[in-house]
Amino acid sequence: MQTLVGIKMTAHVPLSLEVQVEAHLLMFSRMNLLSLVIEDSISVLTQDMIIGLYV
Repeated sequence: MQTLVGIKMTAHVPLSLEVQVEAHLLMFSRMNLLSLVIEDSISVLTQDMIIGLYV
């Protein structure tokens, strides 16, 4: 068995309250479903997603 040495994961955590509110608003899922530019849905269900929801 081989162990992986030196692998690092970076996590960005918003510290100030103002940045936390901005991050929450920008990353909120319902804010990212529609595109204002093309006035259409950004996310479209693929066959893999539908099968995953069915199972």
